[in-house]
Amino acid sequence: MPHSGFPDIAFHTTGSEAPQPPRDPVAVALAGLCRQAGVEGCTLVEASSGAVHSTSGSTRGSGSVWEAATDYWRLYHRQQRHFVPWGCLRAAVFVHDRGAIGVLPCCDEPPLVVVVSARADGVDWEECERLTRALGAALRSLLDRPLIEIATA
Repeated sequence: MPHSGFPDIAFHTTGSEAPQPPRDPVAVALAGLCRQAGVEGCTLVEASSGAVHSTSGSTRGSGSVWEAATDYWRLYHRQQRHFVPWGCLRAAVFVHDRGAIGVLPCCDEPPLVVVVSARADGVDWEECERLTRALGAALRSLLDRPLIEIATA
């Protein structure tokens, strides 16, 4: 069935179901992270610039916390030679008096991180890491596909 705004694009329907646009994998993944116990909100951020790409849930204070949190990540990368004995950084979690901020790597190219705003305790950071790695794998598979293939998926 053709989409009214884009007559060249057809969405497959079954029976009497209304056509549904393709689901945004980033939005779906971030919403899944927000459903984890203790997680209040999260966002996909371009690590080198702090540019916010997609957000789910809520944050405390202003939205600039997402961009500011990537400074933690950039500091690690500037100083990483000192941390070689511990291996690659899997997550940076900063626990404050009234909450926590986690910065988790998502993609190397483009350099993307997921920033998580959460309660100070009760968060399964290993599960957040697993979900972020799954998002990174999905993004890499999309980036490796030709645009025409993505449009028809």
